[in-house]
This record gives sequence, C-alpha cells and structure tokens, in this order.
Amino acid sequence: MERQLKVCAVIPTYNERDNVERLIDEVRKAGPPGLVMLFVDDNSPDGTGELVRRAAASDPAIRLLARESKKGIGSAYQDGFRVAVSSLSPDVVLEMDADLQHPPSSILPLVDAVAKGADVAIASRYVQGGGVSGWGLRRRVVSKGANAYARTMLGIEVRDATSGFRAYTRACAEKVASARLPAKGFEFQVASLHLLKGSRFAEVPFTFSARAAGKSKLGLVDMARFFFAVIRLALG
Repeated sequence: MERQLKVCAVIPTYNERDNVERLIDEVRKAGPPGLVMLFVDDNSPDGTGELVRRAAASDPAIRLLARESKKGIGSAYQDGFRVAVSSLSPDVVLEMDADLQHPPSSILPLVDAVAKGADVAIASRYVQGGGVSGWGLRRRVVSKGANAYARTMLGIEVRDATSGFRAYTRACAEKVASARLPAKGFEFQVASLHLLKGSRFAEVPFTFSARAAGKSKLGLVDMARFFFAVIRLALG
C-alpha cells in the first residue's frame, strides 16, 4: 500500500472574510485526507484573521500565521513555506489563493502529479484542457503577455508561469522559502520558477474563474513591479 502524502496548503489572505469559510469547507471536501490549511493573514481590516483563528481553535487541520501588516503575497508565501516545512513536516506544499478562483477540485490532480515524479506541479490555464472564465479581453491580453514576456526573458519552459496555484515537493518548497527573491508581490510566481529551473515541472489543466466575492488585488503598480522584477532576474 502506498503511503499517503502529507500535504500543507499555504493560503495568503487579505480581506477575504467573505470567501474563507466557503474555501475551508470546499478544501476539506476535495483535498486529500489529513491536508493542513496554513493561512497567512496580513492583519486584514475585515477580520479575516480572527475568523481563521476561531476556525483553528476547533480544527487542528487549520493553522494561522498572523503578520502585522500587508507585506505582499510573495513574502506571505515564503513565510508560509518556512513555517510549513519547519513545523508541519509535509511531503507536498501547496500554494493557492483564498478567493475561490483556484478550485479545490484541482488539489488532488496537483498532488498526484508530484506523487508521479514532478518537483513542481502547476495548475495551468494555458495547456490543453485549461482556460479562464469571466475575463474580459484586457485581462486575457495582460495575462498571456506576462507569460510570454517571462518565458522569453527567463527561459522558463512553462506555459503558465504566472499561475499561483501549485504543488511543490518539500525540497523545492524549502529552496523557495530560504531564497532571497526580488519578488514580494505577484512576481513571486515567475521568480520561484526561475529559482527552480532544471527541476521537473508538470502542468495540470484547470479553469480559472471569476471571483465569487471581494476585489482583485492586482493593479498597475503590481504590473510594473512584475515587469522590472523579470528584468532583474534576467540580469542575474
């Protein structure tokens, strides 16, 4: 009988109160047995952190890493990865958003891809079977352009290098956690793949859907940071 992999999902939150209870319920139903959800909350003004704290009080599979201020999603992932690998001893570290745009039904296929030999399994919108739902033309152009830019500049052989829904082996998660990446925001996604170049990547198709509640946190400043972070990475 194959050993059940231990999985920890690192989930950054900032003002996700309207989504987090539903997310917890859906991950419980769709995820593998024993999956631990580690929420990294940046002192959300809407009380997201307190909601997670109350849930964690009665469920050992829910953990909270509370940070004092908003420091960026890349920073949240690195802090979450550090806590996961040092305190929870997972075989697989998953990263996903709290806004329900990353369907929990895709968790098992990602974990299975790692179990079959991938170092990093990426939920991909841009391989056969993947896609997006509820996006306008501008968002589609920006997303595909960002991916083409990252692949060209950094030589990353992944169709969806900006996807923030992934599963890492523990070794890869440790490497990302300990690295000094020029990426505190959304550019973390390409920076981590650049760090792990030479690893075995697998892309698992999924459909990225529109937000169920709340507002997107991706703005013009984030796009500019992404552009310049890729240049810094390309220059070494």
